[in-house]
Amino acid sequence: MTGETQDETAGPPAGARFQRRRADIIAAAIPILNGQGFDGMHLTAVAERIGLRATGVTYYFARKEELAVACLEAGFNTVHAMLDAAEGEPDAASRIAALISLHIARDADVRRGQATPIASFAAIRALEGAPRARVDEGYTRIFRRVRGLLGGPELACLDAADRTIRAIVLIEQLAWSSSWLDGYDLDLFPRLAARMTDITINGMVRAGDVAGLHVIELGTDATDMSKEAFLVAATRQINAHGYRGASVDRISASLNRTKGAFYHHNEAKDDLVAACFRRSFSVASEAQRQARALPGMERDRLMSAVAGLVRFQLGGEGPLLRASVLSSMPLAYQVEIMSQSDRVSRQFAAMIADAIADGSIRPVDPAIAGALLHAAVNVASDVRGLDIAADPDIVNRIVRAMVCGLPSA
Repeated sequence: MTGETQDETAGPPAGARFQRRRADIIAAAIPILNGQGFDGMHLTAVAERIGLRATGVTYYFARKEELAVACLEAGFNTVHAMLDAAEGEPDAASRIAALISLHIARDADVRRGQATPIASFAAIRALEGAPRARVDEGYTRIFRRVRGLLGGPELACLDAADRTIRAIVLIEQLAWSSSWLDGYDLDLFPRLAARMTDITINGMVRAGDVAGLHVIELGTDATDMSKEAFLVAATRQINAHGYRGASVDRISASLNRTKGAFYHHNEAKDDLVAACFRRSFSVASEAQRQARALPGMERDRLMSAVAGLVRFQLGGEGPLLRASVLSSMPLAYQVEIMSQSDRVSRQFAAMIADAIADGSIRPVDPAIAGALLHAAVNVASDVRGLDIAADPDIVNRIVRAMVCGLPSA
């Protein structure tokens, strides 16, 4: 290894060798980026994974931002290859099925050590300036191709806004799949892909079951409104700019407050982020609690909880904190936060199981459906910045995208 390290700094190597070493560095960096976020992706740690000194990495990537961009673009290339295959299918349902199957098959290959993980797109939010613009452009190309899978005459009833919402939801659900797949043996992955595909394409309920819902009213019971204001402001800044980009200065400025005011209400930024997560999970649990007390079929209770959470995501007290921020948090917080997140998914799964039992939802895998529903609720906040957020029917549109599958022609 020492000889190779010396070669890294001696002069430009042959092109093929240079590209191999560069690819090795990217492959070493991606698990660190996914597990510890951009802040935790130190070049020294990346170098150690492949037996280099830090100078060996900086020879290829002078700045950490350059390496993060390369990691993300490697992931974009992998997804583009999946989309190349999916786009060859004859109809929307087959295209979506192919993408899900390919994504989960590759996840299995990663777990077998036969493929490099896809860099979490959440890292995009941690970048700024030219690197952020570059990866934003790359992600936009991915998004447009995923949305394009929903084209075709059989889905002519979906307008541009519907396709946009469904693409947002599908991309997030694919990203979350790595989390819930952890509990299964690899030989079950094809079956799990089929179950996710069934829920995505065929839905859980009919579109008519979403109309006229009782939408649960959600708010917070904060007694310290200044503290609550910081929680809302921090959540919005972190969702927009990532954990790193949401500085104390930026959070305080969004409220026209000083850093002194921030530290009057918050001991440290990590504590504030943890409080934002607790607030978000509290809101989700409250929606589920209120829903369980409603009369009627379990399906209607579930839909009321989901609709209430979507409306909260788009309203003045929203949004909820994006779960993708978790990897940037100190490990001391991650166990608690993951436990609370899993609880929300399990409670959705329990409501789905009850709805299957009373016949109000068709039979699906409750555990997978609960995880997919939680992911969809989590990403609903992305609609806040779009023109369609002003649509009076936006809550029902989003809920239909989450639970109704692909409409019939």
